[in-house]
Amino acid sequence: MEQEVQSLKVVIGLGANCGDRRKVVAEAIEWLRDRLSAVKASGIYETSPYGHTGTPYMNAVVIGVYTRSDSLGDFECECKRYEIECGRDELARSQNLVPIDIDIVIAGDKILRQADFNRSFFQIGYKQLRGEDF
Repeated sequence: MEQEVQSLKVVIGLGANCGDRRKVVAEAIEWLRDRLSAVKASGIYETSPYGHTGTPYMNAVVIGVYTRSDSLGDFECECKRYEIECGRDELARSQNLVPIDIDIVIAGDKILRQADFNRSFFQIGYKQLRGEDF
């Protein structure tokens, strides 16, 4: 029996505060392009750290369409595995180092991460994309 394919608009926040921050965010955007369709990305921009002192972040927001037969939860797990592959482990977390952070903030018409949605590090990129025809 064939699985039903879902099609869901997602809005994803990206951030990095160590290494070549701009390059890491750009690579994460490209990684997402391989997994989503109709991808649009904000520019990459710098923001102050939130919740700790340290290196500023480079951030971006990506809007795309998730069209796969597996669940959105499976896609979220895939994003977290990518973070780990990029070095986001317990040691990095304990030192407030973020090699890359990928969070699905909005799925369809539902805000999944209200706190992130409200913060400037997300809103800057989201506002860049909101006016786009999608």
